[in-house]
This record gives sequence, C-alpha cells and structure tokens, in this order.
Amino acid sequence: MINDKQMLQFIMKNAEMGCRGINDVKHYSNTAEISKALRAQNEEYGNIYHNAFSMLRNIGAKSSHVNPFVASMAKAKARHDLRGDSSDSYIAEMMIQGNVMGVRKIAQHIRQYGGSNKSVMGLADKLMSTQQANIEEMKSFL
Repeated sequence: MINDKQMLQFIMKNAEMGCRGINDVKHYSNTAEISKALRAQNEEYGNIYHNAFSMLRNIGAKSSHVNPFVASMAKAKARHDLRGDSSDSYIAEMMIQGNVMGVRKIAQHIRQYGGSNKSVMGLADKLMSTQQANIEEMKSFL
C-alpha cells in the first residue's frame, strides 16, 4: 500500500512528465488544430500538477520532481524521433504512447493506494480520465 504523500508525489510527477512531453513535441506541430489540442492538454496537466503540489503542501509533505536524467533522455528521444517524421500523425502517435504509459502507471498506483483519502483519489481519477481523453483526442490526428 502507498500513502497519501506517495500518491500525490506520483500524480505530480506523472503530470509533470505529461507537460514535459508536450513541451518536447509542440514546436514540431504542423497545424493549428494539433497545436491547440496540445496547449489544452498541457494546461490540464498543469492544473493537475498544481493541485497535487498544493495538496502535498497542505499535508506538510515535500514535492518531488521527475528525475532530470529521465526527463533529458525523454526529450532527446523525442527530438531524435521527430527528425525523421514530424507529421501531426506521428506527434499524435507519440502522445498516445505517452498517455498509455501514464494510464498504466496511475492505474497501478490506484490499486496500491486503496483510496483512503477522497480528495487524493479524486485527483488520481482526474489524472487517469485526462489521459484517457487525451488518447481519444489524439486518435483524430492519426
């Protein structure tokens, strides 16, 4: 089982990774439509990140961030992958893959958490539903 602090730290990192992933690909986008979708998704991840940060602060816990090495490796991979194909379809495919990984990880954490705090559980559910909606939205660009 994981506690409130661990769950909130995970939510914060997951949302941070979503923001980083979007920021890594958004300047490669070729159309206003996908750019708009990416901006909206980035804003939603930002809201989740800030909510997790506030909840951590309220319980007197410190926030933790994505490992800088992991973040730089993800950025380098995105840059490398987009050199060969920067079409909106490929960007959407990359975003879908990232969101699928995020859904898988938050689902695992939800199972380990057990949902003892309704606010924390609500934020975890919000993150998962956001990622699922992002997947559906990106499918339209394939």
